[in-house]
Amino acid sequence: MNTDEVRKVIAEGNRSFGAAAARKDYVGMAAFYTEDAKVLPPDAPIVSGRKAIEEFWRSAANALGLTDIMLKTVDLEVAGDVAYEIGEADLTLGSGQAKAKYLVVWLRSRDGQWRLHRDIWNGMPAS
Repeated sequence: MNTDEVRKVIAEGNRSFGAAAARKDYVGMAAFYTEDAKVLPPDAPIVSGRKAIEEFWRSAANALGLTDIMLKTVDLEVAGDVAYEIGEADLTLGSGQAKAKYLVVWLRSRDGQWRLHRDIWNGMPAS
């Protein structure tokens, strides 16, 4: 796949991830990750593995009152079955709107699906 094709796949994945978050479908959110994925949330321990990531999103979403995530790719590099995405996120929380920046390492698995393998983010000031 060329970079433009991967960009489209990742954009659709990001939309679907946000839709799963809005539905509070934490199993669905976790399914976007590889089995051995790692999530590196701000000010928290590393979360390893799909099941732990599911529990992380359930707990974080409930604690923050998360109702919506909109992810936008800012930069994307593709090297074979690996893609590096830098992006910005707009989140709707119980306390209001928040912004974050993120870096995701995507892997194309044997079934041809692109999944999040490493996911790290932190907040950024509202514009």
